Amino acid sequence: MTLLSSFFAKPTFVIEPIGAERADDCERLHGASFAFGWSKIDFENYLTDAHIIADGAVPEGRKGELGGFILSRLTPPDAEVLTFAVDPSKRGAGLGRRILEKHLEHLERGGARLVFLEVADDNEAALKLYAREGFKQIGRRENYYQRANGERRAAIALRLEI
Repeated sequence: MTLLSSFFAKPTFVIEPIGAERADDCERLHGASFAFGWSKIDFENYLTDAHIIADGAVPEGRKGELGGFILSRLTPPDAEVLTFAVDPSKRGAGLGRRILEKHLEHLERGGARLVFLEVADDNEAALKLYAREGFKQIGRRENYYQRANGERRAAIALRLEI
């Protein structure tokens, strides 16, 4: 590989557990993905909670920013995905699917048998991803999510039996 091609090479990511040291990355990615992003303090609290399972797409070599992350609360036999974000510049290349698949393995290893989550009804990419992984719709909450422009969207409640 030449110096120029290595400069433009896309980073490769390893999906692994993350902790509070990645709170800044989580805040940045969450803010880029949702109208009302969570703060660094929110993430520090979640990432130090013993009931939270957190996985991130960490650049090989462990230096650099996360490509994405997912956080779930695990209370066996149930788990609830709290949030999931992928860097907008890295979407559409399968990174989100890799993160989700590894995370589900970690939840199952931790004793989860049912995984719950909610997703906005207009988030087509996420809905397709969850359907591919076997999640089934179990409910709908009208006007649950609020967009920055004031528009409201329904939340689709999903469940996966592991």
